[in-house]
Amino acid sequence: MKITQRMAKLAEYFALHPRWVLGLTLVLTIIAGWAAQQLPIHTSRQALLPQNTEVAQRFNDFLQNFGAASDLIVVLEGAPRSELESFANDLAARLRAEPEIGRATSRLDMTFFLNHAYLLLPNEGLDKLSALANNPIAIDGGLEHNLEKALNWSRKNSPSVGTDIELQTAEAGLNLATFFLEQWRRWLFAETVPEDLDWNRLLEKSSVGGMTDGYFASHDGGMLFVFVHPKNASGNFEHLGPFVDKVKRVSANLIDLSQTAGHTPPTVGLTGLPALEYEEYVNIRQDIKFVTITSASLVAMLILLVVRSLRWAALIFIPMGIGVLWSLGLALISVGHLNMITAAFIAILFGLGADYGIFTTSRIAEERRAGKPLLEAIGAGIGSSFTAVLTAGGASLLIFGALSTVDFPGFSELGIIAACGVLMILLSTWLVQPALYALLPPKLRVDSSPKPGLSPAASTKSLTGFPKLLSLTLVILAIGTAVFGGLKGFAADFDYDVLAMLPEDSQAAYYQRRMVEESDIQPEVIIFTAQDMDEARRINREAGKLKTIAQTQSLTGLFPEDADHRLRQAESIGETFSRSDYRKQLAELEHEGLSSTSFELVKAILANSTTIIDQAQEQAFSAGHVSLVESLENIREQLRAIAAQLKSDDPLSRARSESFLRALISGANDGLDIVDQWHQARPLIPEKLPPALRERFFANDGTIAVYAFPAKTVYDPDNLDALIQDVYSISPHATGFPTTQQAFAKAMVASFSRGTQLSLALCLLWVMAATRSPLGFTLAALPLLIGGGWMLGLMALSGIRYNYANIVALPLVMALAVDYGVWFSYRWRELKLHSPFQVSLTVGKAIGLAAGTSLAGLGAITLASYRGVSSLGMSVTIGLLCCLTATLVVNPAIGQLLDYKRNR
Repeated sequence: MKITQRMAKLAEYFALHPRWVLGLTLVLTIIAGWAAQQLPIHTSRQALLPQNTEVAQRFNDFLQNFGAASDLIVVLEGAPRSELESFANDLAARLRAEPEIGRATSRLDMTFFLNHAYLLLPNEGLDKLSALANNPIAIDGGLEHNLEKALNWSRKNSPSVGTDIELQTAEAGLNLATFFLEQWRRWLFAETVPEDLDWNRLLEKSSVGGMTDGYFASHDGGMLFVFVHPKNASGNFEHLGPFVDKVKRVSANLIDLSQTAGHTPPTVGLTGLPALEYEEYVNIRQDIKFVTITSASLVAMLILLVVRSLRWAALIFIPMGIGVLWSLGLALISVGHLNMITAAFIAILFGLGADYGIFTTSRIAEERRAGKPLLEAIGAGIGSSFTAVLTAGGASLLIFGALSTVDFPGFSELGIIAACGVLMILLSTWLVQPALYALLPPKLRVDSSPKPGLSPAASTKSLTGFPKLLSLTLVILAIGTAVFGGLKGFAADFDYDVLAMLPEDSQAAYYQRRMVEESDIQPEVIIFTAQDMDEARRINREAGKLKTIAQTQSLTGLFPEDADHRLRQAESIGETFSRSDYRKQLAELEHEGLSSTSFELVKAILANSTTIIDQAQEQAFSAGHVSLVESLENIREQLRAIAAQLKSDDPLSRARSESFLRALISGANDGLDIVDQWHQARPLIPEKLPPALRERFFANDGTIAVYAFPAKTVYDPDNLDALIQDVYSISPHATGFPTTQQAFAKAMVASFSRGTQLSLALCLLWVMAATRSPLGFTLAALPLLIGGGWMLGLMALSGIRYNYANIVALPLVMALAVDYGVWFSYRWRELKLHSPFQVSLTVGKAIGLAAGTSLAGLGAITLASYRGVSSLGMSVTIGLLCCLTATLVVNPAIGQLLDYKRNR
């Protein structure tokens, strides 16, 4: 007995005992529903990455030792700098009190760094301080007397820049002079008197900018960044969600309090990898819920609209829904969880699963119209459609099964769950549908399409087929454009930008792009690990020289090789300064202030400054020191602007200049306070670091972390490759998001290429074995190949680039659209007496409805807010429309050319 006959008998048996079958189905469905409820969804990106690679192992080791590899970054802007700083400090303090927060940092502890400045200063700086301590400068006679001496010197002496002074010393002196002139000019021209000197301007010239106020800021200071570290470093949403929500809630509450107190609250935004993953999960979860409900509703409405029978719609939809639920239950056993990719695939199963029910019910209806009793018609319909449905379903199962063999877990798990889904829906169709049909047989409507086995003698000539020349032209054109489209599509660029897949209004993506453009800080950070301080120093030194690195962060400066020598020198400097009379001199200057006489002397000195600068520039130019010439020209401009303002007789000029003098004196006193403490300096060890610094840079096992911020976006493959090449040249043990991003991209693209090729090969071999004839194989396979080529070409022409979400579109189209050609091929051979057009009309309703259900589900996906998901829906929709057109328009012409018996 043939297998089709066995299936017919089995279907009749199920139809004869529907209650037993449905009772068993109910038990299995309840079990599957329970299992589906136990199915966890792994929301971390790490769940998509291969965990058996060296890159993943290094990253996991870092997470185990240090916690999260990326902080949530709170961006503050849109308020005066003082308000931003106050808000940042209050926010960090409030966050540190929350149980979900590991640490929150708004600024570095500058007191700690200043107290240990002897470890950070260049050796030349320490030597100058030592000389200043041992040979104190005496300021005798008061300010007026010393200004008179300076004026006399300016009239009689010429500078010696570039002659007997070392170039480095000259540059340092000019930088210092430029800084003080810039600050003086700032005092003169500001709307309100500045509160303090902006020491950042001086330290930036020494490559240690940001070390005075300690805030993490953009280049223009308009944005401040607060770094928040989670208590639980897991990337799963059960921990990530409450963490981000708490930061949002605390920020919102602080904004309300700030407004109530009459302050200007800043605009608050979140970015960094935790914010990206949070937005990604929230949007995908919302999209899955929306798409699942919408696609199921659209599929049901479409089926109901086309068949115009509630019972008929139930016969298609219920077995499909049961199969989907069974597949979720089986996923608990086969994979054990869902990830972001497999969770989104459930909506697609609704469209795919409906195809089989549509094909089988259409054949049962044909048998009933032919006059067969209900049970016999059910058996005959299931039996006659079994081979076609098995061929189509088997091809889809093999396509997804091929994906399960790739190394990229995101694809392999999709392959396993999708293959199980296809299998469960097939079993549900063959088991449940006959029983349901027996209980709920739909009423038959008059069908004007040709009946199987009947002569089409009444057909007009217009329904016989295409003219031969037109058929040949159509087929050649279809194949040619498909080949062209395939070549264009496979040559299309891949979009590696993860940010482009987020919603258009993504806050995290917006601020992340701005951070890359407007600061030296990126959320995507390279992390070097060292086993001792010597290695950490080497890494920090070499990484700082790379053009691909904008900035490094480490504590190696606090642990120099000559720390013991520096400690002894600092003790000596502190003790000597404590015995000096510098404080007395500063107190006298502050008491004296800037008198009218002193102010006039200052103006006279400024008037002589042009001649001095001219002579200095000539000497520097003669010595070939171009950089000194440029620095002197900058000083000239500053002096010119200050002199012009002082000559304007503005009454505020002297008051502002005196205020500037007092700011200088205050800064000098602060410096003396710090140096005085050095005589009590003690050796620094990691255990004595502030907790925030120690936890960030030192692990419990002694591993030392060095952080490096990329100079350019890591979502450009050329930038990323150059960065990783440089990074691994320094340390092959480096980790961080950019390293996993590169591995992620390479694994995904390689898996896509291998999986797609294997899927296509297995699909074609299966169809060839099932059809067992060149004509049957051609009619079944060519629509898929032609439609796939058209799809790739249209994607390339319309500018749709591959990304991490829609890269799986081609295998999905193969699995979804293989049904069309297979069903057409089997029906072509069954309807031997019908013309090509008549065959197309007969099978067109079933294939059109099957395609419509898939398009309904995918149409809902295109509406997703997460652009990665919507691009997948758009790509698959294009592919299905192309395959449907190839099946119903091109396939009749192919059959007409190849099936010469039918044409006689």
